Amino acid sequence: MQAPHLDTLKKLLCEAAECEARHPSDLQTLSAFVRLRTHNILGVNTLKRLFNYGGATAVPRTETLNVLARSLGYRDYSDFCNYQDQGGVGDSSDIVLGTHIKSAKLMAGQQVLLRWNPGRECQVEYLSNDTYRVICSVRSKLSAGDTFQASFFALGHAAMLSNLVHGDHSFPLYEIGRQGGLTLVKLESPAIDR
Repeated sequence: MQAPHLDTLKKLLCEAAECEARHPSDLQTLSAFVRLRTHNILGVNTLKRLFNYGGATAVPRTETLNVLARSLGYRDYSDFCNYQDQGGVGDSSDIVLGTHIKSAKLMAGQQVLLRWNPGRECQVEYLSNDTYRVICSVRSKLSAGDTFQASFFALGHAAMLSNLVHGDHSFPLYEIGRQGGLTLVKLESPAIDR
């Protein structure tokens, strides 16, 4: 018996890792992606069985499903399934609790690492007055040097960026993390030049 929403999980995992799971090298890419995002190791053989590579089949263990769901920013596989059962949307309102970073508490030069689905990542530097500059960006439309304003970032919630300046263009509002919210909100130490 197949686990519920397993095909959706595999599809989103491939999108986030930017591979198709058709070749052994794709499975190595998936394994590395999961390890980077969760610090858990899923072997290539486990992924071969999961993706029916070469006819290999098996019902995945719950812990395997939990690790895969965590690599996409969910608490566990049950959380992923609940989100899918609701049609990919949660409640329409809620109090924001948990991990968050308020701009008002930051000092100029501090950096924040943000991640969101599928597989997007951005490191930003706080300038002042709720203003940030993008340091680096992975699989995101934001680019190094872009600037924007934001009052806070909260884990599990989308972030609304205002006054985004992207190259020669500016946008009054720009949303990141629309699918499932931010999966990582972390205060980073800036690199020290030596």
